[in-house]
Amino acid sequence: MSPVKTPLVKLSAIRKSFGPVEVLKGVDMAVQEGQVVAMIGRSGSGKSTLLRSINGLERIDAGVIEVDGECVDPGQIDLRALRQKVGMVFQQFNLFPHLTAGENVMLALKVVKKQDKATTRAAAESALAKVGLGHKFDAYPSQLSGGQQQRVAIARSLAMAPKVLLCDEITSALDPELVAEVLGVVRKLAEER
Repeated sequence: MSPVKTPLVKLSAIRKSFGPVEVLKGVDMAVQEGQVVAMIGRSGSGKSTLLRSINGLERIDAGVIEVDGECVDPGQIDLRALRQKVGMVFQQFNLFPHLTAGENVMLALKVVKKQDKATTRAAAESALAKVGLGHKFDAYPSQLSGGQQQRVAIARSLAMAPKVLLCDEITSALDPELVAEVLGVVRKLAEER
């Protein structure tokens, strides 16, 4: 009999309210390493709130969130360390317009991981290549399509080598023809686990 694996992400009885409106009503979920999970629900059903809670951006009212065996409590956990394990890609690209695609990807590596320029550049080039944008390292966000900007945002998260990648409606701000290119990147990443 093989040993039971500890889930990479485990949610137990998660509750969250905004005033009188309870958005998360006792959510339980376990995600194993390499597993891909999609949450589907109507607008306002709590999907983004749940993802933000896993990343420590939102405090829950009750329950327990564990990532890689560590309890996520924004008041007690080192959020910088948590965010090195948990990458998040938002609906909005949140790219710095005065930085190139490569510089946007390199920024967190320099600031959070304190890596030297050569190491950060190599990681950024690799991450951009992974999302099909290796040739756009020196392009500014204004020179990129919406789909390309979203892929830079994905590369930025990937460069940090997170154990968990949370994607919050990453195609909702895109034109329909750009959705396929971003979903193709996500599909490829899921296949690579």
